[in-house]
Amino acid sequence: MVAAMSAFRQRFAQVARQARPLRPNGARNTRSYASSHGEHHEHHAHNVEESLGIPVYLTLGVIPASIFVYWISRPGQDGELSTMHKWFQKISKEYGRDWEQSNHLMTAAIEQAAHDRHLLYGAPRGRHFELTYPEAFGHGSQMNVPAGHYINLDKVIAHYQKQHLDDEARKAKKLAAASQHSAPQDAPAVRVGFVSPAIGYGLFAARDFAKDEFIFHEAPMMTALFNEKFSADKNLMQSQVRSYRAVLAGPSRDVATVAFPALAARTGIAPAPFEEAADILASPAEMGRYLVHGRFAGSTVTREEYLSYTSRLPVAAAPSEKDVREACLEFFKQYAFDVRRAARAGVGTAAAAAAAAVPGAGAGAATHRACIYLLGSLINHCCTPQSTGASTASISCSGLIKSTSTSSAKSSSSRSSSSSKGPNCSWRIGPSGLAHFVKPRHICVQARRAIREGEQLTWDYGKREKGFECECDTCRSSGWFGPGLGNLGYLCTVL
Repeated sequence: MVAAMSAFRQRFAQVARQARPLRPNGARNTRSYASSHGEHHEHHAHNVEESLGIPVYLTLGVIPASIFVYWISRPGQDGELSTMHKWFQKISKEYGRDWEQSNHLMTAAIEQAAHDRHLLYGAPRGRHFELTYPEAFGHGSQMNVPAGHYINLDKVIAHYQKQHLDDEARKAKKLAAASQHSAPQDAPAVRVGFVSPAIGYGLFAARDFAKDEFIFHEAPMMTALFNEKFSADKNLMQSQVRSYRAVLAGPSRDVATVAFPALAARTGIAPAPFEEAADILASPAEMGRYLVHGRFAGSTVTREEYLSYTSRLPVAAAPSEKDVREACLEFFKQYAFDVRRAARAGVGTAAAAAAAAVPGAGAGAATHRACIYLLGSLINHCCTPQSTGASTASISCSGLIKSTSTSSAKSSSSRSSSSSKGPNCSWRIGPSGLAHFVKPRHICVQARRAIREGEQLTWDYGKREKGFECECDTCRSSGWFGPGLGNLGYLCTVL
């Protein structure tokens, strides 16, 4: 009985389940949150502010614009053209004129291009070609060419023979012109004069010299080793001291101490009395002992000038060996000339120093010979005026080691300038160019322009030194404070 009831209940539950309606698959139970908007919340509508719209503003703007256009389009009281009509007429004339000019230029350019094209296309073709070597006439196959059937080259041979003769005549003419630049005349050339107590002596022309004329040719008085980069090297300084002491031990002692009293005073040698110094400065045998060509013409130094120069020189009582080395080094820096072999014509000391700064150049770090000349080293510096086109880097305001073959060479335009400012001479060391008569290490001074008698000889050293105050004529006449006020405040620029 119990088993029958259990089976009945199971069957009834199954029928009940089948009779229950099925729930759709997509139905899901929903959950509500306190923060969600239900039907019990009231929705508030947003406030809408509507503008008048763009058409309204356009309509309001068109009204005054129409009034303005109507006003400027009305003619004048006396029948004058309206403002708008005048404006359009002006614009049309300007654009019409520009358009006409543009069309004219375009037409002219097209016509010129057409003319050039017809000229180039219609010109006869050149049939002349210069051959680089005579064997070019025989180029070509030698096969199937009977003897005597080659082209006749007699006219070609005559042409090149004439060309060769003309070239030889040109060379002969050039040699004849070069022969005119002979060695300096054995005539009075220079004399020693006083410049200022700060500068000392200078060299002055004893006669008139023409442009490019050689003034004098002189052998060196002292020769020692010098290195611009390592100038304080002890071995180099000892070489300079030995060279100076060799001069003091020889017959040139008196003339060396009189010509360069500053070095003598620093080495313990007092300046000579004026009577003795005047005889030496005026003696061609003493001051001109190293001259090869040209003659020394004496001195114009007076007693007052000599005393004003020598009285301001402190004489060392007992100079040490170090003091002597430093004095000789400073002397060679100011008065010596570089005679290195590798120097190029037209390269000054500034250019050589710039090349030495380049890695691998080696010019500034090389030890070379430096020469002191009795008369050549007395020629003072003069800056090149800026108007001559000289580079600022080639201006020197101290007597540093100078270049080998020539002073800082300037352009032909600066050499041909008729201005009397700036350096008036240049130097050559050793044989070069027209100065074939110059011996090795000898200096030859040449006039850069016409030099009048009594004019001081000057040249551009080619380098500046830090803090040196230039007193040359160029700096005095073109100082910062204007011409005639000297070099007040003018300091040389450091390269």
